[in-house]
Amino acid sequence: MSVFALYLDFFVRCFLALIFGAVIGSERELRGKPAGFKTHALISLGACAITFLSLHFTTDGDPGRIAAQIVSGVGFIGAGTILQSRQSVYGLTTAATIWVVSAIGMMVGAGFYLASFIVTLIAILFLLFSNITNRSSQKYWVPYSLNIELRHLGAVDGIEETLHKLGIQITKKSLARSNGIVFVELEIMTTPGLQMLLMKRLMKIKGIGQILRV
Repeated sequence: MSVFALYLDFFVRCFLALIFGAVIGSERELRGKPAGFKTHALISLGACAITFLSLHFTTDGDPGRIAAQIVSGVGFIGAGTILQSRQSVYGLTTAATIWVVSAIGMMVGAGFYLASFIVTLIAILFLLFSNITNRSSQKYWVPYSLNIELRHLGAVDGIEETLHKLGIQITKKSLARSNGIVFVELEIMTTPGLQMLLMKRLMKIKGIGQILRV
């Protein structure tokens, strides 16, 4: 293969990897996730470039050893998108899509164009389908229990006001004390779609400490 043909092949693979990663990243971008269009596209591009180089420019040894480090290396990027706050974890799906686009980039870099297209198609269809099912599940009201640490009792008014603004009904409320710490125990009726929004609103209220889901 001539040098021109080699670099033309390299360009085509990088371009396809960039497009496939961007497609999945666009869905994350539209959902307002921390890693979106640019992040996914560049991860796929980088995985493609490293795989191509490891396959074409390794003179001795296992050519897959360099590309194998992508799998472990991309884990650090995925971990950066996972957030833990007040007993809740966010960003696992985005971390998973980062892992998937790295695999897509590796497949393109290795020349498996059809396989990479199939994985991209399956991933984007699954993400779109899961978003539809999530929206439909948000219509159903379910019981939800919380224990909220109070740094001062005035925070109870802020909690009740927040619940009222979100249209969430309180079915039971009581105060409890444990090891000198005062908690308000709440049983409410809410939807899965409102739960995350409720947690974000509660964490902004002054006088609230730890929030525990029961």
